[in-house]
Amino acid sequence: MSELQLALAAVAAVLLLALYANGKWQERRVLRRMRERLHGGMGDPLLQAEAASAANPARRVDPRFAMAPASGGGAADGPALGRATHPANDDGAAMAAEPDEDAAAASEPALDLDLSTKPGAGVSSEALRTPAALLRPDWTEDPLLDCSLELRCARAVDGVSVIDAAAILAHTPWSLPVHFVVWDGRHQQWVMPDRFGYYTDALASIQLADRRARLDAEQIERFVQVVRQVAAALDADVDMPDAQRLLVLAADLDRLCARFDIKIGLTVEASGSTTWTGPQLRSAAQEAGFVATRATRWLALDAQGDPMYSLQADAAAMNRLALELDIAVAPIAARPFRAMAESAWSLAHALGARVVDDNGVLIDARSVEAIETQLAKVYADMQAAGIEPGGVRARRLYV
Repeated sequence: MSELQLALAAVAAVLLLALYANGKWQERRVLRRMRERLHGGMGDPLLQAEAASAANPARRVDPRFAMAPASGGGAADGPALGRATHPANDDGAAMAAEPDEDAAAASEPALDLDLSTKPGAGVSSEALRTPAALLRPDWTEDPLLDCSLELRCARAVDGVSVIDAAAILAHTPWSLPVHFVVWDGRHQQWVMPDRFGYYTDALASIQLADRRARLDAEQIERFVQVVRQVAAALDADVDMPDAQRLLVLAADLDRLCARFDIKIGLTVEASGSTTWTGPQLRSAAQEAGFVATRATRWLALDAQGDPMYSLQADAAAMNRLALELDIAVAPIAARPFRAMAESAWSLAHALGARVVDDNGVLIDARSVEAIETQLAKVYADMQAAGIEPGGVRARRLYV
């Protein structure tokens, strides 16, 4: 082989190596741009939720849905056995914002307590980079609770475009939960949009009411306008709802929600002028099986790790502990009121105290049996109305 041939072979090898390196560099540039497009301005809601939870243990953050609904709702009388907590609100009246729990916690004196929080569920796959307000992978449309508008695209739209178009739903303030899903033709079900997928149908939904608020005319108009913008971005058709019918459905759901918006309280009361220290409360709460959420508040969890009832210390006097059961949230099978009474007795034994109701009447085994009899009637009414205590529908309305 001549020197010229050797030189040409060497030049060819160098060129091939250069082309290979250039291809890899271009590939990395494209991947970086895709990541910036998908993640820019949105962030990872799961990581943000975990960071917020670590920074503020007083609030348990749900990474799947991060909207904070405002207060409001309709008035109703609750049964005599508990306290009806649904606030009154006339038609057209402005909904009052619920006081910030963290702000209230900041005014409480600090106690020497070790805080622990419920461990978060593990994530088995990469999180979808959509706004946190639209992350509710366990959401299923409920005809009693939701106003849903279906978007039918003129052609298949890629997942990135769908995610970008739906972002406006998350950036708009809502007093009630909003959801956005797409139709998976392969598995024949509504799913969260995936950036690598292609979709022809989507569903935008807003909840009609919960214990804090109900859908009003202004919210309906805003929701329709935003969904129209999403439809325009996706070149999709959407059928507009009957606003008056939605107002009627929202009012009906609000009344139903208020009917069972009941909380039952027990108090662990110190004897005489006795006061407790932080370590005493921490030890007693831990022995009774509670999990701390902040310095003066604990939760009792069921077998699935969901809250059943709460425990709150009187930070000013340090001689009273308030236990509270939200009857719609805890499942019947757990017998939550009896469990709460047993927790109260355990605390009273550890602290040398007694257990009383809201009227200062001593709570004993016969009292618990009488209240459970009343609760059985309320539970039966809830089930007849289509709300299973502790079920998905109940948690959407009351948590």
